Amino acid sequence: MADNIKAATEYLFKQNFFDDNFDPDGAEVNLNKAQELMEQYPWNDIIMLWHDYLYHNCRTPEEVINFANLFLYYGGTDGYNPDPYKFLGYILYRVDMDKYYDAAYNVFEAIALDILGYQNLIDLSENPYYDPLKDSHILNAVEKWKSNTY
Repeated sequence: MADNIKAATEYLFKQNFFDDNFDPDGAEVNLNKAQELMEQYPWNDIIMLWHDYLYHNCRTPEEVINFANLFLYYGGTDGYNPDPYKFLGYILYRVDMDKYYDAAYNVFEAIALDILGYQNLIDLSENPYYDPLKDSHILNAVEKWKSNTY
């Protein structure tokens, strides 16, 4: 089972989200593959392998930005995310938002709001100006990645 999920994960996340031929209108081949994966296997197994893929295969800002867009597109924020701060911290650790703000902030914010909101870790009605770039939990995770303590 894990091998099947791993193979599907590698296929899904090796796609270039920004390529004009990626899931053109009416032909959502990759999205359908992601949905089939989620129907066949437990979410907890899938999300663990998606995390592993991010941590082991996405080193450059461009690779992480591509992963983040694919993750959001495939519905990666629709279920429980174990250790969400470690996950979000890795994205922020690899992507300098000062340099890649235009390319990365919106997708990073969407993932953070979806994951943290889904897990009741933030409440936008109490904090309508929440900014994931200022979240101390995420920033602490970034420091752990920088110091290699994860």
